[in-house]
Amino acid sequence: MAALTPDGEVVVTWLRVDGRPEAATQLLAHEVGGFTGLSPDETRIVRSCPRCGSADHGTPAVVRSDGRDAPWVSLSRAGGIVVVAVSGAGPVGVDVEQPRAARFAGFANVALHPAEHAPTVEARATLWARKESLLKATGDALHLDPALIRVSAADQPPRLVEWPDDRVRPGVQMSDLELEGYAACVTVLSEDPPLVTLRQAGPEDLRR
Repeated sequence: MAALTPDGEVVVTWLRVDGRPEAATQLLAHEVGGFTGLSPDETRIVRSCPRCGSADHGTPAVVRSDGRDAPWVSLSRAGGIVVVAVSGAGPVGVDVEQPRAARFAGFANVALHPAEHAPTVEARATLWARKESLLKATGDALHLDPALIRVSAADQPPRLVEWPDDRVRPGVQMSDLELEGYAACVTVLSEDPPLVTLRQAGPEDLRR
């Protein structure tokens, strides 16, 4: 059984998939086991919508059978890839985007703050991934207009520049992820920068 990953660390794992909708959840379950050292029957992954309380959608969370603290988790999908994050550092959000998905007309009105500028589809996708990862970490995904959030330019290290109210505490740590052909980012709500590890998974990691 794997050793428990210390507080302050975040493990981000990605896997190429062939369209299987269950792959992200299976990979997340595998990574939670590796992160905590707990067996499959000692943890379960649930969903909870902060707005309506539904268990059919919303932010994924880990529940331990012994009731003790569990890591924070997040997952994302884009064409041909899934990405999951497990965090011992604080609430986490991960997002992955294909640049072509940011090519639609009106993107700037939907996604960009008035002070932001994204001249290429790659820059658009980078800003979009940063904002989505932040909104997942805060629990505001789908409930807060991304155009109200300002992040650093795509050619600069990722950071939060402007938030519409005081709900986000000062510790917002963002890290772009190097995934060829995609824009991806992980955000952790923590006062201290976490140690982020990025690794590629294989089909065997879907077996738990």
